[in-house]
Amino acid sequence: MLRLLPSFTVIATLAVAPVAFAQSAIAPEPVAPSAGKSLARGAAFTFKARLDEASEASGVFLKVSKSKRVDADGTLANDIYFRAMKVSGNVFAKKVERYPALSSHFLNRRGRYYWQVYAIDCSGGTDDCNIESSIRTFRIR
Repeated sequence: MLRLLPSFTVIATLAVAPVAFAQSAIAPEPVAPSAGKSLARGAAFTFKARLDEASEASGVFLKVSKSKRVDADGTLANDIYFRAMKVSGNVFAKKVERYPALSSHFLNRRGRYYWQVYAIDCSGGTDDCNIESSIRTFRIR
């Protein structure tokens, strides 16, 4: 029985691999801010992401977190900022709101942050409809 375990593992991996590859092929691509970009504290900026034209996404969302840890669904855990992005062509954008009087708003706090976008696309017949981008970092200085 133990000799069959590696065979079952390979078969299970191969069965899931096409779905994961198909999802990554239509995953949103983070565009701005670029990885590691340093941004001025309190100054509004725009997050941008590109979505493949083949995607049948019903929405694209942005998450910002102080940690790169992800939840079971593959999106950033402990998000401190969550917004829907607006589309123009195949580019999605969200300008960060300024809240000068709100000291807890991430735009007003120095530090390293992680951001990720994800699309909602259930067309692939999977249980996980979140199609996640890679995770990027930026700094507020």
